[in-house]
Amino acid sequence: MATIKDIAKLLDISVSAVSMALNDSPEIGVKTKEKVREAARQLNYVKNGIAIDLQRQKTNIVLLIADNPTRPYFTDSLQAIQHELTKKNIDLVIVTANNSHKITAERFISENRADAVICMSRFISDEFVNTYANKNMPIFVLGRSPDLITNDNVVNVAIDYERVGEDITEYLIQAGHRNIAFVKGSKASVGANYRYEGYVRTLRRFNLEIDKNLIFEANGNDYDHGYKITEKIIDTMAEHTIDAIFYVTDDLAVGGLQKLLEKGISVPDDVSIVGYNNYPISKMVTPSITTVDLHQQKIMHRVAKALIGMMTENKTKADVMKKLQKDTIFYSEIIERNSVKKR
Repeated sequence: MATIKDIAKLLDISVSAVSMALNDSPEIGVKTKEKVREAARQLNYVKNGIAIDLQRQKTNIVLLIADNPTRPYFTDSLQAIQHELTKKNIDLVIVTANNSHKITAERFISENRADAVICMSRFISDEFVNTYANKNMPIFVLGRSPDLITNDNVVNVAIDYERVGEDITEYLIQAGHRNIAFVKGSKASVGANYRYEGYVRTLRRFNLEIDKNLIFEANGNDYDHGYKITEKIIDTMAEHTIDAIFYVTDDLAVGGLQKLLEKGISVPDDVSIVGYNNYPISKMVTPSITTVDLHQQKIMHRVAKALIGMMTENKTKADVMKKLQKDTIFYSEIIERNSVKKR
């Protein structure tokens, strides 16, 4: 690949003159600029953007780290983040970090490949985040334990994960359900684990039995996994009473609904079902599915704006936290539809 030195050698001028010409410096004459650009075309010269960014100590890039970028939960977040960053002409790079691969994400962070990071993956540890966050690359994390965040350049967006899973389980109990099955999703999903823990806590709080026969492993979060696992749930109904099913995602719930209806099981008359995350699909089926909205887009709009403030306006962490928490949006909201029967 051609370099600035190759252009300088071809034209018999200094490397600094070539550099200034390529950057349209007013100190270089128009004719010289034209000669340099023509030589660059002949030699197929391409600017080294990474090198330029390192010289400026600025990349104009936000790094977004996710464990699974194909899930609707992530795509909703991405839409909100892109909307804010595009207005400021800031580029977004998406990298995955999960239980099988996180090396690339950690390398990008440790090499300061971005001006800021939004880490939506729990597979990047608190220790790693605390080690590499710095003034030129703040890192935003979601819902982590405040006691474990020790770096002033880490912004921990407080989300009440203690209520995740408790909200909809309590709703079902208040509606008269006592035998509530729980459908786990992907083992790698942190959110699914929180929902299961909330489900268990709530049953204990209401002195209800935690029946292992009513807990099912779907091993995935999509429609097909919901459809398949519900066949096992239907078989279990022959021996164990089930009056409600808590699917850990809306996609699972939609698949489950389809299987239940195919088998002649009425929702909600025979069994109530609920999902989670308020994906659009949950209101497009019949009956529409009661679910939980975590206000993910609102949260990520706020996060992106706060991040931009730190990147472009030199806002302090204290300023950012005030902006993030200026009103209450980090709470779950039950969206009542037609899939739950009041018993």
